[in-house]
Amino acid sequence: MNVVDFFGQTVNRNFRRHPRFTRGFVRLGYAAQQRMLRGKRGDRRLPSQILLEQLSMRAMRAPLSDPSRTAIVNMFAPAELLHAMGLHPLCAEGFSSYLSGGRCERGFLDYASERGVPETFCSYHRALIGAVLADLVPKPRFIISSSSVCDANTSTFRTVAAHYGMDAFYIDVPHEESGDAVAYVRGQLEDLVRLLEDGMGKRMDEEALGRAVRNTNASVRYQLKFIEELSRRDFYTYIAAEMHRIIAGHNLLGTDEALAFFRAQYEDILGSPPLGGGAGAGRRKRVIWCHVLPYYVAPLKEAFNFSDRYQLLMSDLNYDQLIGLDAGDVLGSMARRLITNHFNGSAERRAASVTDMARKLGADGAVIFCHWGCKHSNGGAFMLRDALKDAGVHTLVLDGDACDRRNTNEGQFATRLQAFLEILDGRQGGAAW
Repeated sequence: MNVVDFFGQTVNRNFRRHPRFTRGFVRLGYAAQQRMLRGKRGDRRLPSQILLEQLSMRAMRAPLSDPSRTAIVNMFAPAELLHAMGLHPLCAEGFSSYLSGGRCERGFLDYASERGVPETFCSYHRALIGAVLADLVPKPRFIISSSSVCDANTSTFRTVAAHYGMDAFYIDVPHEESGDAVAYVRGQLEDLVRLLEDGMGKRMDEEALGRAVRNTNASVRYQLKFIEELSRRDFYTYIAAEMHRIIAGHNLLGTDEALAFFRAQYEDILGSPPLGGGAGAGRRKRVIWCHVLPYYVAPLKEAFNFSDRYQLLMSDLNYDQLIGLDAGDVLGSMARRLITNHFNGSAERRAASVTDMARKLGADGAVIFCHWGCKHSNGGAFMLRDALKDAGVHTLVLDGDACDRRNTNEGQFATRLQAFLEILDGRQGGAAW
């Protein structure tokens, strides 16, 4: 039995009867993993990728260790406000990904189902609910979510708030940008600032907020420069790193640590070879990914992890909000960022943005992943496929689950992925699936 299997079995065996022990065991396991990451240098990971794993692990540990300064949030909660108040955001999707990475998601998914959460519900949210109801997650100071992207947010955060006997703050985000829409969301963010100030017993530190805004703007600039270089370089990466980047570009945005990562990532790509100059023979086939990545699926890792044949370019979850903030109107620019995020609003908006990403990066192919229980990704998949097809990008639509291993058929996954890659290689005729 390896260490990860031991960790998962220990958590699943004990969380119902011994929640306090399990919580401490999880913190201990995450701390041990973080220490291991510090000294692990014998593989192909770049310095920025090692740094990214370390800061992502810290982002999971801090809320469990310091709940009095924790906010349970969704991916799109305005992170800079939280960091300016000295709070730790615990992202629903990120936290559940780490449960899955430790092979202990199954127990919490089943625990939630036993308490009435439908199995058709998003597995990320169901795992979080199970962990909360089982008292793995200590009571936070705040619960904050938005309507952006995921209709599970309302039910999930309401259930979590009811368990703790506290209120949840919900940001209602209109689908289309207008002056009235920006003013409406801005007003809600003003209410959120007052809530944070009342809850923490102190005023918002304008200097800390200004630093967070500057960090965000610098991080966005480095991301845009990275994308420009990625369009003409071979950048070797792996599936899990793309998931970690989602944490850095959303819930850690505005921190010194996230900025350090994005700067290091840009420096790493400057040292990467130009297209066709890598270890492989000829130019690697370039593939974008749409939505979350089932990082645990072996055929996917075999195809893309540090591959000399196929370049995993980017997930559109890391291309969704690459705009800076206005230091003169921080809340107004945060409101615009929420409204114009390509996951908010119509499927056409996301399709146009992803097509733009594919063109900028010179993508040969795209994988559209339909995550279990996600109506947004499933409902817009074929519109997105058609838009990419019109742009000349070979496209594969795959069903699966990025959190619950039981909902992904690896054999079928491998067969369809291999056929798609053969199309990219020119070994089969074909177009979009």
